[in-house]
Amino acid sequence: MRRLTYLVISVALFLVNCGQNYPEGALIISESDTSYNEDILKVTRKINADPQIAENYYLRANTFYFQTKFDAAILDFQTASQLDPKNPLYRYRLAETYLEKDSANYEQAAKQLQSALQLKTDYAEAQFLYAKLLLARQQYDLSEPLLKALVKNADFGVKAQLLQVVSFKEQKDTIKAIQVLDQILLNDPNNYDATMQKALFLLEKEPNTASQYIDKALVIDEFSAEALYAKALLKQRSSQYADAEILYNRVIKINPSHVFAHYNLAVVEAMFENNDAVVELCSRVLDLESSNYKALTLRGYAFEQMGNKKAARKDYQAALDIKPDYNQAKQYLKELI
Repeated sequence: MRRLTYLVISVALFLVNCGQNYPEGALIISESDTSYNEDILKVTRKINADPQIAENYYLRANTFYFQTKFDAAILDFQTASQLDPKNPLYRYRLAETYLEKDSANYEQAAKQLQSALQLKTDYAEAQFLYAKLLLARQQYDLSEPLLKALVKNADFGVKAQLLQVVSFKEQKDTIKAIQVLDQILLNDPNNYDATMQKALFLLEKEPNTASQYIDKALVIDEFSAEALYAKALLKQRSSQYADAEILYNRVIKINPSHVFAHYNLAVVEAMFENNDAVVELCSRVLDLESSNYKALTLRGYAFEQMGNKKAARKDYQAALDIKPDYNQAKQYLKELI
């Protein structure tokens, strides 16, 4: 009897849906489907009452998006675009959703962004996202015109300049990258991103000047794991190990998944033969990044110092399985008696 009742209800719903003129490929949801929350069902009732209104699919898609139900959001954004093909916003949001679901989904996202920009050539949000997407693909010649067009935009100007910095940096044009950073800082001396990027450019060749920019970045954001890590690295390089240890621990407290802070702290501990701490820290690194051959090698070295040659040999070999030409692991394994 229960199966018969369910069949009758299903047929009834099918007939109701067939009576409605839903767009092809539209996501059809029953208003009584309790697997969806009230926010979804509220818009669904409007869609089912009149399936030809694009805005309702767009609103439901946004709700799905913020619930991280990206497949459903994509279907609704597609339907909204199908019903109102001249609306660039629907195309832009569809591109965003493709990328949120899979950051490598270049083709689908690019297609929608291109359509959005054909419909609205000065669509700043779409220009920025498309430039960012092109930059990720290292298509610098295509991203640069978009970024240049955005530089004077009040909302996207600085963001566009920061992407230009990334572009120039990847193309090994340090001079242009620093020129853009200096321009940002001239207009906005307290811009954290530009301050931190300037510090990173100076880190290798001008550590003292880099340190000044890092300190400035920490004034702007005292809880920046990035700035604290850079400061710790400079302390470590200048043999101020106690200060470096304190800073690395602060980084880890702010960001427990910071692989480099864990590893560099392990290096500091190894210098003072704190082998138990080295094993623990390297093990955390490997929990976060199992292919980290440097952490395997350093942990192997700590095991060796503790007299556990079997564990040391295992770690050295594991490091070489990942990177066969890693000389440090080769040498340690060769010298292991």
